[in-house]
Amino acid sequence: MIPSEQNPGQFQQNFAEPDLELAKWLAVVTMAIDHYGKIVDDSVFLETHTIGRVSFPLFAAIIAVRLAIRPERDARYLRHLIPWAIVSQPVFVLAGRNWYDGNIFFTLALGVAATLVWRRRAAMTDLSFAAALAAIAAASIFVDFGTVGVAMIPAMVYFVARAGRAGFAAAGPLGLAANTNASWPPFELVDLAALLASPILMLSVRMKIGLPRLPTQFFYAFYPGHLLALHFYDLYG
Repeated sequence: MIPSEQNPGQFQQNFAEPDLELAKWLAVVTMAIDHYGKIVDDSVFLETHTIGRVSFPLFAAIIAVRLAIRPERDARYLRHLIPWAIVSQPVFVLAGRNWYDGNIFFTLALGVAATLVWRRRAAMTDLSFAAALAAIAAASIFVDFGTVGVAMIPAMVYFVARAGRAGFAAAGPLGLAANTNASWPPFELVDLAALLASPILMLSVRMKIGLPRLPTQFFYAFYPGHLLALHFYDLYG
């Protein structure tokens, strides 16, 4: 089960929060490379799209690992993700998406919300619990990576809370499912790059290469910022 403050689960009991700075940097860099091919230079789309398949699984897994260790972070994540999702949506549309397609912050926020609802289900009536999950599932149809992308966060929380670092192995397969859900046709060979999320998370814990720690707000601002920069570079660069 997903851990709560009263039952933190094996992961929190066994070891301290892992250093995932390498995974964070690779998530940011691969995302930017992916968007470069989509916005600026479609001649390298296949290459950049393949590299970018690992980005979302890393972001979702990093959040899930942190929630597995300290479940009370869910409300704090939502306080950041929801405002930045709203701020980023016009930029997301400007970069070429439809106004009704929710950006990745909405995906991550719904995943965190699903984790929060599941964790607090004992304090909810059956009707309110079912209604909350139904609302999240309905909203997830309209966000980047869809329902499977949203479900990746509570699923990763479950695996990491139960298995500790061994749970990192689930990031790749779950990421592959999320990428496949977001693809048309439903499966492309490039989606297999998502499987790299698992070894990247494991290497991030084991390798100490002295990367600077990303500020808390860096990713939130970087996401709309780099989309806007790529858009204007495409227009005037």
